[in-house]
Amino acid sequence: MKKFLSFLLPVVAMLCLASCSDDDDLPNVDFDIAFENAVQVDGKVYVAVGENLNVSSITVINNEQGQSALITGANYIWDGLYVGSTITPPYGYSLYIGENVAVGTHTLSVECPVYANDKTPATAVVSMPVVVVATTDDLPDNGEAAYRVHPSTSERDK
Repeated sequence: MKKFLSFLLPVVAMLCLASCSDDDDLPNVDFDIAFENAVQVDGKVYVAVGENLNVSSITVINNEQGQSALITGANYIWDGLYVGSTITPPYGYSLYIGENVAVGTHTLSVECPVYANDKTPATAVVSMPVVVVATTDDLPDNGEAAYRVHPSTSERDK
């Protein structure tokens, strides 16, 4: 029994050390998300009932000077429900905002695997408030077609 315990103790110690991670190794990126049929104002995306909310592209910006970063796909989640994925650059997606979608604030989340030089592979999640309005006349006039956001990141499951 003593020999078994002397063997088991180093194995347990290695497992404990292997499970530790350092958040400083996660990618420090921003996403530029471009829209069609929608506008962004003050951190909210506005779209009208009866329109397609088109994410035309997701561009990854590495905040560490001179380093590159990329994503390999995007999962789209509307109000907590998975609605679709894409693995083809530029990682766009079209979501129809039908008459059954309530006017008001909803949440569009985008989850992406993100990779950067000399960093731990991570999962990045962006959650954006989406304000659904009744008609295109109700869309803000001063909106932009792009949204720069800093995603939350966590280490990818191995």
